[in-house]
Amino acid sequence: MKQYRLWVRISPYQTTHTIITAENDYAAKQLGEAMFGKGNVLNWTRASQ
Repeated sequence: MKQYRLWVRISPYQTTHTIITAENDYAAKQLGEAMFGKGNVLNWTRASQ
């Protein structure tokens, strides 16, 4: 499992970074969209190996 830093939209005027643990890049995006809504994951970066 790897840690990912996601940049997500929480309202039309606010964004935030959050850290999640996922198996791969695609799973990280899917988890972020499940938590914050489809289309609200603006970017993601692997934070650890």
